[in-house]
Amino acid sequence: MQTFSVIGLGRFGARIATNLASAGAEVIAIDRDPAIIEDIKDRVTVAVALDATDEQALLMHGVHRVDTAVVGIGANFEATCLATVLLKHHGVAKVIARVTTRLAGQVLARIGADEVVNPEDEAADRWGQRLINPHFLNQIQFHEGHSIVEMPAPDRWAGKSLAELELRAKTGLHVVAIKRWKDPRDPASVRVEMPGPSEPLLKGDVLVLMGKDADMEKLPRA
Repeated sequence: MQTFSVIGLGRFGARIATNLASAGAEVIAIDRDPAIIEDIKDRVTVAVALDATDEQALLMHGVHRVDTAVVGIGANFEATCLATVLLKHHGVAKVIARVTTRLAGQVLARIGADEVVNPEDEAADRWGQRLINPHFLNQIQFHEGHSIVEMPAPDRWAGKSLAELELRAKTGLHVVAIKRWKDPRDPASVRVEMPGPSEPLLKGDVLVLMGKDADMEKLPRA
């Protein structure tokens, strides 16, 4: 089982902590505010009210023994720095720190953060992509200039196989999965299938495609 500590339970930290716990991970949730701890305690493994810059308090609760620590304090840059340094000093393999500016991210990377995240920037990037490409249901950038997208299969593709459509040859994109619904009226009936080259697409299929952003522009809009 993967183990995590999440320090700072604002909207960002609390969401990560509860999502990780819901996925079956062991989560230690930390915040200075006892009211926040009281609210989240039943949705994570352990919830503790303490100051994340208090080295002894962190060690006492085993926060340093997790696989990954997320420092979500964000607005308090000094506390974020101190918590990051303490966690790395005591052997946490991976520390992810939330930042609010690019400069803060550069500083935290220099003092030991393995990754930095700016939720506002990432949300803005996702919305920018959705506005530019409204025909994509979802788009995740996994490397600069490369994405994984979900796109409804155009109606005119129904009944045709991937081999017939020659998507890889014509666009350079890979179809990595197909999402289908047993009952279109029931969102829970979705299933994810690995596509065969001769398998015909069905009306309502959603394709999961991977490749260069520039090649995504070659896809039909409807």
